[in-house]
Formats: sequence, C-alpha cells, structure tokens
Amino acid sequence: MAEPRRRVPHRREKIVEAAVEVIRETGPASLTHRAAAARAGVPLGSTTYYFADLDELFEAAVRTVAERNVARLRAWARSLPERADLCAGLADFLVLLTTEHRQTSVLAYELYGIALRRPALRAASTSWDDMLSKVFALRVDAITARALTVMFEGLLHQALVSPRAPDRADFEEPLRRLLGD
Repeated sequence: MAEPRRRVPHRREKIVEAAVEVIRETGPASLTHRAAAARAGVPLGSTTYYFADLDELFEAAVRTVAERNVARLRAWARSLPERADLCAGLADFLVLLTTEHRQTSVLAYELYGIALRRPALRAASTSWDDMLSKVFALRVDAITARALTVMFEGLLHQALVSPRAPDRADFEEPLRRLLGD
C-alpha cells in the first residue's frame, strides 16, 4: 500500500525563495517551475503541487519581495526622528536603495514590470506603492503623499538605470522642490 503524501515543512517557502533567487540572478524570463525546483533542491512535482501555474509562483515571489521592501521602508520610517528633515531623510534612503540595496531594488522593479503583462500580479506589485503613500501620509497630506510616492519611485527607477552612481543631491533637490522646502 502506498504511503500517504507527506508535507515537508517550509517546502513552499523554500520554493518561493528559490524563485526569487532565480529572478535576481538571471531575470524574470528564466523563472520556470523546473528552474525553481532545481534551485530549491526539490522534485519538480513539488513546485506544481504548491503553484498550479507560473503566475502563482510569480505572485508568491512578488509578494515576498514586496513584503521585504515594505519591512525595510517601515524600519526606515521608524528610524526617522519626528522632526527630521524629510527631504534629507528620503534622499539618504534613496541612496541606500541604489547602493547597499541595489540588487533588491532592481529585483523589485523587474517583478513590478511583470505586472504590466500579467494582471494577476498587479495587486501584489502595487503593495509597495500603497505602503510608501501610507508612510509618507504620516508626514504630509494624502495628495502630497501620493505625489511624493510617484516622485520617489521615478527617482529610484532613474537612478537604477543611470550609468552613473547617484548622489544625495540628485534626490534631495527635486524632493525639496516638490515639498516646498
């Protein structure tokens, strides 16, 4: 008699982490069930057991990266003193995202872009934007928070694709113009 299927603890999370690593290293086009299974060191059937199709695997990867970025954002927001210069703080955070956390920032944009062609991923992809606006709304009104979110994302994206390393002034000056500082 066949033994009942045994659930391996944390296998799903291991597969998701492997998917994130595959995308980080070789880009979204290289993610397949087979690539994730090989990277996770699990049988191919495990990926299809947990993720019916590639969109489900991508969604799990998007959510994982978004959750990490949101945690980083929350930590930054908590570390910023109440009366801190918001423009300077944001400029420093953008420098951090384009230097120390560059690989993660690039990964996030790659996953964000996938949502353009895969509508099922849009909610997960926009969670970062929503959290940015909520954090910014703690310091400015809701409309300005939304505008600041759009500018922040644009500045970050431009810096990541720029051939030169950005400096604080690249970010701080436009932020001051937007916020009237």
